[in-house]
Amino acid sequence: MSKKYILIIVITLIAAVIATVGITVFVGKPESLPPDREQNALQTDKKNEDPFCVLVLGKDRASGLTDVIMLVSFDPAKDRISVMQIPRDTYAEYGAKSHNKINGALAELGGADKLEAFFERTLGVSIDGHLTLDLDAFREIVDTLGGVEIELDAPLRYSDPSQKLYIDLPRGKQVLDGKQAEMYVRYRSGYAKGDIDRLDAQKKFLAALFETVKKQISAENAYGIASSVVRAVDTDVGLAMGVALGLEAINVDSSKLYFFTLPGEAAVSKRSGASYYVMSAKPAQRILTEYFGKEAEGIDVEKSFSHPSYKEFIRIYEKDSETLPKRADELK
Repeated sequence: MSKKYILIIVITLIAAVIATVGITVFVGKPESLPPDREQNALQTDKKNEDPFCVLVLGKDRASGLTDVIMLVSFDPAKDRISVMQIPRDTYAEYGAKSHNKINGALAELGGADKLEAFFERTLGVSIDGHLTLDLDAFREIVDTLGGVEIELDAPLRYSDPSQKLYIDLPRGKQVLDGKQAEMYVRYRSGYAKGDIDRLDAQKKFLAALFETVKKQISAENAYGIASSVVRAVDTDVGLAMGVALGLEAINVDSSKLYFFTLPGEAAVSKRSGASYYVMSAKPAQRILTEYFGKEAEGIDVEKSFSHPSYKEFIRIYEKDSETLPKRADELK
């Protein structure tokens, strides 16, 4: 599966994971769940009312790069879900090499647990587990739900025979089936800001999918969806905890589903000519404190997300700006 559209597929699956893992308790555990999954999964002593934060990763099979990186926090006491998207080109010093993009950290650090520890140290967030997702179930999930309704402000058209990529979606409100949903999530070329604008499109799709799951899930189709999702998930979060969280998360109102992109700006390294996304530390710290339970007093004490030799990186890193969340109910 091309990394061109891995970014959005993982995010859409998260909504299904939240919903279907919880719903599965009513219809029985899928037979396809590996027998050692529950035994080997991380068991946490957190209470159900405590905030729970998971690192979500979408891995490109061909290159080993992680083109999807998100923090997903569920706060049962506030009936709130918060999603922080970390752009794949985010600059970060995480290993022996310099000029690192964050999408290479999983491979270089040697596993999801190591990347989880890196984010805990640099961002000051307590992360309770990680999910690495297989993306083959995307079409099946969308089709099983009967499609996802999206309204397009303009038609999306693109053709690249070398990738066997053909996108043709009309303007207006429509219900996308699995194939059409792939077209939507792969589209990038017409966006002014490229991947950053695609992140916003992802937010819109996830909000729509979350509402679709809440409306369409039933005893009749939950088993099929849950089977696909559970097969796709490699996680250290215990099944019991996942079920308990899912049962509560399915009831979260769309006005309490918040989306963020890690604050920052695009930049180009004058030395290498490579394009990066550089984090702005102060607004990132405010978001992490308010929505993700950041525990440390500061953020990025080691300056892992900047470079002392690049003035443009330093300017963006030190820039302060107000960053407001996008709520699911505003993304229709």
